[in-house]
Parts: sequence; structure tokens; C-alpha cells
Amino acid sequence: SQAALTVMGTGATQICPHLGEDFQHSLLYLRDQLSPDLDPKTAAETGRRVEEELKKWGESASEYFQQTAHDVKEIMLVVAETTQSIGERDQRYARQFEEFAGQLAAIVSLEDLTKVRQSLGKSALQLKSCVERMVLEGEQSASRIREELSVYQTRLDEAERVATQDPVTGVANRYKAERQIQLRIELSRNFSVALFDLDNFKQINDLYGHPAGDTLLKQFATELRAFFRSTDTVSRWGGDEFLVIVDCYGEEARDRVEPVKKWVCGDYSIEVGGQARKVSVSASIGLASWRAGDTADELIAHADAAMYREKSTKQKAVK
Repeated sequence: SQAALTVMGTGATQICPHLGEDFQHSLLYLRDQLSPDLDPKTAAETGRRVEEELKKWGESASEYFQQTAHDVKEIMLVVAETTQSIGERDQRYARQFEEFAGQLAAIVSLEDLTKVRQSLGKSALQLKSCVERMVLEGEQSASRIREELSVYQTRLDEAERVATQDPVTGVANRYKAERQIQLRIELSRNFSVALFDLDNFKQINDLYGHPAGDTLLKQFATELRAFFRSTDTVSRWGGDEFLVIVDCYGEEARDRVEPVKKWVCGDYSIEVGGQARKVSVSASIGLASWRAGDTADELIAHADAAMYREKSTKQKAVK
């Protein structure tokens, strides 16, 4: 059913944001092909294409998580090898120091001052050479470790960025927004969430295609991020919905969000078939402030209800 395809696409995006976006678009496209009077042949073909998309997404997600696990294992292996190398080096030099101690002990039995001086001089040179080698090896080992860990840190940072960034708009994805909300709840901080739902966005996709729709989403997200402070979290919640977390409460939050309607909403330009087209964009906004005892789901439900109330008011005004 259409609802099932929508839920599948949303679930895939939450499980693996990096790969779920394209999968969700494919399912939404197939969903739009469905109609109550669909003939059996077309229905069977649509079912086959859904199965193909599921298989392709499953294989891609499996490969992505396997690669992430492989990177972590490589870091652990580097640390283990380095630890073993340091241990072996320490054991090697420990044996040499034992030999020096034996040589110094043997000097005690020497009565000839010249021989004592010669033995001490030889031991001192050996000790100096040994210490210099230890310092050099230590510096080389430390440099190698820093280089290797820097490479893996870069790879992990990139994996973290991919896992928390929406691939289409560049703002935070739903996974990161949910983490930020939960963190604020655990710290009992006063904050609010604003849910933005673009009005009649499906018509943009139907008229100009999904690439044009993605371009519009990217432009809207850029304007939204520019409007809010760097400490606020701007995220794509899913589809044509955006969620912003602001660290203020009640009327202060309302005063912060209300100007968005003039700043972000309005005319945008998209390219269709090599020609620029002007598109008017508006959004229904639902604002909710966290109250002690509320769960993240309850907070989002409050914002969602407020957003639908505003959307309903707009629809009645048009009629």
C-alpha cells in the first residue's frame, strides 16, 4: 500500500541516513504510481520493483556497516601492534641495561685505576649510545602513531559527518536532531523545537521532478540555517519537513521563530529544462517548548499538532 511504502522509506532513512535518502525517493516515486484502479499487471510490476529496491538498499547498507566496522578494527589493530612494539623495545633495552649493570659491578673488582677509568669510559659510551637509540626510536614510534591515528581520526570524523548530515540539504539529519533533543532532556535544559512543513511541496515534485524538488529543499535549508544561530540545530526531519532546536523557551522561542515566515518563506528560483523558474514557498510551523517530564516523542507530538493546526487554518482560509 502507499502508506507501507512511505513508512518503509522513512524507516530506511532513520536506520542509515547516508543511504536511505535515495531509497526513500525511489519508494515515494513507486508510491505515486499506485492508484485504487491499478490493474493486476502494473501492480505486480510495481511489487517487483519494490523488491529490487529493498534488495539493493539492503546490500548497500550491509556493505556500509561492514566498512565502518572494518575501520574500527584497523584502529584497534594499530593500537595493539604499537603496544606490542613498545613492549618488545622495552624488553630489549632492559637486557642491555642489565649488561651495563654487570659491567659496572665488575669494575668494583678492578684495582688498576687506569683499567677502572677505561671500563667506566666504555660503559658510559655504551650507555649514551643506548639512550640515544631509545630516544630516537621513541620519537619515530610516536611520530608514526600520530600519523596513523590522524588518518583514522579523519576517516572516523568523515563517517560521523556522513552519519549525522542530510545528504541532500547538508543540514543535520533526523538522527542527529534526536540525539540533540535527548541530550537536552537529560540535562534538563530549557529548549524548544520548531517543526517546518513546506506547503504543497508534492506539487513541485509532480510539476518539475524530484531533482528540482531537491534543489528547492537545499535552498530552503540554506536560508533556514542562515537565519538561526550557530548554536541552534537545524535538521531535515524527513521529506519536506525540517526541525530546528532552539535553546530558549516559551515567548522567547516564539519571538525567535516567527520572523522565519518573512525571512525564509517567499520566492525561490529553480532550474527546469535549462530555464529558471520562480517558485513561491511557504511553510506551516509548529512550535513546542519542552516541559519537565516530557519525553522526546511527546515534545515532537506537541510541535506536530501545532503545525497541523496552522496548516488546517491556512486551508480553511483558502476555501
